[in-house]
Amino acid sequence: MKFTLYPFAAFLTVMLISPVSNAKDELNGIPLKICVEESEFPPFNYFSRIDGRKSHNSDGYDIQLLYRLFTPPRWQLHIIALPWPRCMLEVELGKIDAAMSASANPERRRKFLLSRSYYHLTPGVVFLKQRFPKGLKFNSLTELTRIGTVCGIRGFNYHHFGWNNSLPLSLSKDLPLIPELLQRGRCDFFLARLEVFSGTLKLMKRNPQDFGLATQAVPHTRPEPFYMLVSRQSPHKMALLEEFNSGVTLLEKSGELQLLLQAFTDH
Repeated sequence: MKFTLYPFAAFLTVMLISPVSNAKDELNGIPLKICVEESEFPPFNYFSRIDGRKSHNSDGYDIQLLYRLFTPPRWQLHIIALPWPRCMLEVELGKIDAAMSASANPERRRKFLLSRSYYHLTPGVVFLKQRFPKGLKFNSLTELTRIGTVCGIRGFNYHHFGWNNSLPLSLSKDLPLIPELLQRGRCDFFLARLEVFSGTLKLMKRNPQDFGLATQAVPHTRPEPFYMLVSRQSPHKMALLEEFNSGVTLLEKSGELQLLLQAFTDH
């Protein structure tokens, strides 16, 4: 998978907007705050690079989709990057209206309103090829816990992977640390959505061979749907859900949704 750092030039230039916005950028419309993962979730949301250095501008499929759907003068859109656990908490409390690129589990369905799904990812495992040169043979993640330490990202949901929440899961704070944790022996296996892991390495301008890594899909799983999570406390929750769901459906029917995704990925 490959994604560009300056896609869809015809779209509005998207900048990460802090909670305190410049007054001249304020528009008379419904104020809407949406958070994304601060440590990046490429190609869906990430900080664009200028001469190889991370900028303060947020880009990606999520960002461009939001600016396509929630336009002025009806909406006054603010996109905020936060650590994922804080993003979830502030949406739950109603301080932020919604979060992008979220998977589902029973707890999240109780706490939030879910949009329709707008893309799918592959649940997978990352490991050192040198240690397992013939790949992994397993039917469930429980089997991997008998071989070594299984790691994941703090605050991420692994329900769709078939992970048993009663089992301990070593936690890391962000995806770029995966290679180092595997090489240092802190983890033997790392749970990752394969498309996002590939996107993370490309953002780092590295490939799996640089680290001696291999990836494998979790058996007996289907592609995992991703959603916008909407706060049950948001005063705009129903308008927000209706606008997002109808807008995504129209873009999907016209083929524009796939074109937007392809602007950030190369299959």
